Amino acid sequence: MNDGDSSMQCHVFSVAAIAVAVAAFAACGGSNAPAASAVSETVTKPSASADAPVAPSRDDAAFAEGTSAIKAENWERARAAFETAIRNDPRRADAYYYLGVVMEKTNDPASAEANYKKALSLSPDLHEAAENLTAIYIEAKKFDDAVAVANQLLARDRKSANVMLNLAVALSGKGEVDAASKAFEDAIRLSPNDARFYLAYAHHLMGARKTDLAVAKLKQAERVAGDDAALLGTIGFEFRTARAVPECIVAFDKAIALKDNADFRANRALCKYAAQDKAGAIADLKVATQADPTFAPAHYWLGSWLHDDGRFNEAVVEYSAYLKAAPSGPLANAAEAKKWLAKKKKKPLTRIQSP
Repeated sequence: MNDGDSSMQCHVFSVAAIAVAVAAFAACGGSNAPAASAVSETVTKPSASADAPVAPSRDDAAFAEGTSAIKAENWERARAAFETAIRNDPRRADAYYYLGVVMEKTNDPASAEANYKKALSLSPDLHEAAENLTAIYIEAKKFDDAVAVANQLLARDRKSANVMLNLAVALSGKGEVDAASKAFEDAIRLSPNDARFYLAYAHHLMGARKTDLAVAKLKQAERVAGDDAALLGTIGFEFRTARAVPECIVAFDKAIALKDNADFRANRALCKYAAQDKAGAIADLKVATQADPTFAPAHYWLGSWLHDDGRFNEAVVEYSAYLKAAPSGPLANAAEAKKWLAKKKKKPLTRIQSP
């Protein structure tokens, strides 16, 4: 696209929690962190040239106004501008593409889908539109539609790494393990230094119960993750899911060195606990609760481990903090019961286990 920043708003689908630190930590008791999902949206630069073929326009002013409004996140202004651009030139594919972006941002996926499809009908080589359309279909679990769109684009150009990745995720969603694995391998060959690709592949392999292979892909992801703290944190979480405890700790060490936060500390604590480093785990949770007193899961696990050590009064404080932060959280009933036991100076009947 030669009239705007083509890196804006193009996305591929990848594994859980890529976008926000370790969002999937909610699975171990957090009520104030986003829930994990099968796939997660990630803004990325398009994998091919920014100069997608488009029909010449009679009036570029409206289009320029639209791209400017997108950068300013002024969605109403952007919508009006691109609708004007389309009236001025009904065959302008990139205007339909950007209008699709606007409709996604304003929570109208049906209109976004229609505009992406129109963009592709006018310009079948428009990779960005294919990326976003396949992503919409994946989010809606319309995996067959995502596969069809991806294959149409890839039949014209096999070098679109992002579309190939979306194809792999869609095939994984369909349960086609071998076909998805081949597509992941093809995507990685096209983009060998993008950690997200290895991470998505690892997530697929975990779903297929190929844990050893998944861990190997996570190690590759870590090697190319650079200084992206959120990505390293997600890799650490996936290591934890795979019970690769030493690798989990190392990944969170790197993430924390770049950006220390309660999410990372709490996840590393769970891995340290699994490694029989209870003192280190407790230390991490204390830092986490001090850094973010509203991060409920850290209070619950800190309370549980202090309780297990017979430190009843401290445990009561932490259970109370959990209940204050997440009164209806997934561990609220357990926290109430354990708080009652701790007040009675009684330990839980079973040994505390990490999730």
